[in-house]
Amino acid sequence: MKKKVVLLILIIASQLVAGQARYESLLRARALSERGESEEALAVLSPVIIDMPDADLFLLRGDIWLEMKNVAKARGDFMAAENLEQGTGLFGLAKCAAATGDALAATSYLEAHLKTPFRKSEPEIMLDDAFSSIVSSPEWRSLWKKDWYKGYERKKWEIDLYLRSGRTDLAEDALEELSASYPGMPVTDYCKARVLASKGQYREASSLLSQLTISPDAPSEYLLALAGAKAGEGDYYGSATLYGRLISAEYPDAALFLRRAEMLLKAGDRTPAKNDIKKYLEIEPESFEALGLLGRTYAEEGAIYEALPYLNTNIDRHPGEAMAFSLRGDAWLAARSWTRAAEDYTMSLDLDPNSASVNLNMGVALINSGKADDACYYLRKARALGERNATQYLSKYCIR
Repeated sequence: MKKKVVLLILIIASQLVAGQARYESLLRARALSERGESEEALAVLSPVIIDMPDADLFLLRGDIWLEMKNVAKARGDFMAAENLEQGTGLFGLAKCAAATGDALAATSYLEAHLKTPFRKSEPEIMLDDAFSSIVSSPEWRSLWKKDWYKGYERKKWEIDLYLRSGRTDLAEDALEELSASYPGMPVTDYCKARVLASKGQYREASSLLSQLTISPDAPSEYLLALAGAKAGEGDYYGSATLYGRLISAEYPDAALFLRRAEMLLKAGDRTPAKNDIKKYLEIEPESFEALGLLGRTYAEEGAIYEALPYLNTNIDRHPGEAMAFSLRGDAWLAARSWTRAAEDYTMSLDLDPNSASVNLNMGVALINSGKADDACYYLRKARALGERNATQYLSKYCIR
């Protein structure tokens, strides 16, 4: 009996490891493809597909082949995905047909796709360049004579567009129409929560979204919205937990690791946060945000020599970013290396002379370097830019 239990545990553990490898390969290949490194992305995906054929992996590889103009191989991968999970490959097959100018086949596949649970939104389809060669065809016009989407779906897209554009007033007007026509529906509560969050009413938004995400198969966009609302109301652990839930569900976005790390740092849980940032950097090694965040985290802990490799790399990869220099300057400032801090702040101010915090820190570095007279210029500028902490230094060192 014990042997059977041990064997079962080993099988489950091996499946978890294999699943994690599959997910990480998916994220890495997606990132490589988005950076234009298609051959490298294929090199990541192909061995994993051989070991564990999976519809999501075939779909991603099919998109990469299509981007490389290899329609035959793309079609093969989309068909493989369709054979593994019915309905998943139809949209890709429609794009392949459109790429060859076959409007009849493309619209046939697309019509079949629109009848599946995997259907994409109308804005996604209309904005996809893959169909540009057939949008003037009679087959395309005939397809869209039928209304494939519900009124609440269209109103949701309208509200999303207004919120992305910063037009909360228009989003509220559209929400009123949605609420009048579809009261009590989950989509209506979701849109209401989005509008509330955009107005800074995070607690109310969180309350609504919490009810919508109780189910384990809650839409990922609901979970993302709740994670944002939790962060807004200061529940950083709650937000981190939601990002973890999306990661466990293998939501295909590596940025989840970075977002969870940010929440964990705000909650004071540094070790798992650093692990998440390192995981993200394995996928996006040149990320300005991740390199800076990890370097700053080490620096805040007083681990200057652990921080420097990340801060130096950030400068090497992003020499035109003022913040790359100011972050390293902050690390030198924390280490009381005043001269080196001043050098980095100088470079940062050359790129962005109107940063209040960098002007202040430059003044502090110069004071501690024995150059109080030189510091006054930066302290006055910092105060003029709204940095109140400059006042105490000005009164002590710059008023004769």
